[in-house]
Amino acid sequence: MKEHLHNIYTDDLADVEGYRRFIFIGSFIGCSFLLLFSFIDYFLFDLYLDSAVEAIGAIVLFIIHRIETKRPAQLWPVILGIVTVALVVMVGTFASPSANGYVVWLSLFPFICFLLLENKKAFILSIFLNVLFVVALIYFSVYYPEKGFNIYGIVAAAGALTCGTILAWAYADNRTKMIHLLAKQAKTDALTSLLNRRGLMSSFNLYIALYKRHKQDLCVFILDLDNFKLVNDSFGHDVGDVLIIECANAIKSELRDVDCVARLGGEEYIGILPNTSLEEAEVIAHRIKKTIEELAINLPDNSCVKITASIGLTCTSENRVSFDALYKSADQALYKAKNNGRNRVVLAEKTVTS
Repeated sequence: MKEHLHNIYTDDLADVEGYRRFIFIGSFIGCSFLLLFSFIDYFLFDLYLDSAVEAIGAIVLFIIHRIETKRPAQLWPVILGIVTVALVVMVGTFASPSANGYVVWLSLFPFICFLLLENKKAFILSIFLNVLFVVALIYFSVYYPEKGFNIYGIVAAAGALTCGTILAWAYADNRTKMIHLLAKQAKTDALTSLLNRRGLMSSFNLYIALYKRHKQDLCVFILDLDNFKLVNDSFGHDVGDVLIIECANAIKSELRDVDCVARLGGEEYIGILPNTSLEEAEVIAHRIKKTIEELAINLPDNSCVKITASIGLTCTSENRVSFDALYKSADQALYKAKNNGRNRVVLAEKTVTS
């Protein structure tokens, strides 16, 4: 469960449809160019081997293109497409009367691998292609010396390929870390480090899917700090911010690892309790209320600020499955808690409990 929740940070920013579109368009463009080169080499330059290899490459890319029109992007067509284009470039390079000038194109493939694949798989495929390129260079330097390859050229090519792979890996690793950081920031409340509304909705979608699959209870609570505006007006926003942070920590301390809590803004928090009955959730809510009630924020003049919280609690039912329905139900319970004296827990459609 925790691994699923960790992946939530990046799932929304991972543009799966955009990636699929990129492969779809890229395979079509690659297929078109290879087919064009195949005709040019065959009819204009009598390069029959080059033409045949390019035609085969065009067919493979066309198949990948057709696959991408029928189903979501998968790993093996991407790897097959990269290997196909690499082999076409290799054949074109070594079949050319003067191959030295074309070797530089081989150093682009590590970047292509890291652009289209996850870092670990891209690194493995890059090493495989690099080894393949170097072995081919050694073979042609031994059996076809007229191509101009020698030991110095092989070492230089191997060094260039290695440097290209390292640079591509460094760039991709930094890009991945930045994506994770930006994704986390996009779903995290800056003041409390809790989830914000966007992060909460991603978590809720996972929880509700598990609820529908396993038919386990799912409870939601809304917590609002009592008379928080009065605290802000009396002691200033700095003290108010400290109070919000301490209350967030207090809520987290009473929840399990599988539970989820978010700050919706101001002094309002919302929590999701999966696989929890309404009775169990009520016990948790009372613990949270008591912990907040015992908080004390010390001030420079040796006085302290204390606060209480009201909590509205609800649970999934046949007509309460969506986030809006659960939120509305918990909010109505919270409204009753406020109207009945604050500092209490109210269950949706049930009587008040102090």
